[in-house]
Amino acid sequence: MSEELEKEVLDMCNLSQGVRAEGRTEGKLLMLFDLVRDGSLTIEKAAEKANMTVEQFKTALEKIALSAI
Repeated sequence: MSEELEKEVLDMCNLSQGVRAEGRTEGKLLMLFDLVRDGSLTIEKAAEKANMTVEQFKTALEKIALSAI
């Protein structure tokens, strides 16, 4: 395998890992949003689990709610 091709393959693998990590993060947030909406989890605890402030979590929750309309 040429050096250039090897670099391209490594770049694609890194990109793939980033996409998967982003997908997991988005899935975790969606789960936390659902738990807050149904009252199973406080917004404070959900924000903590998401490594966000309560205000950041509320903003993200509002954006998700608006995108569903």
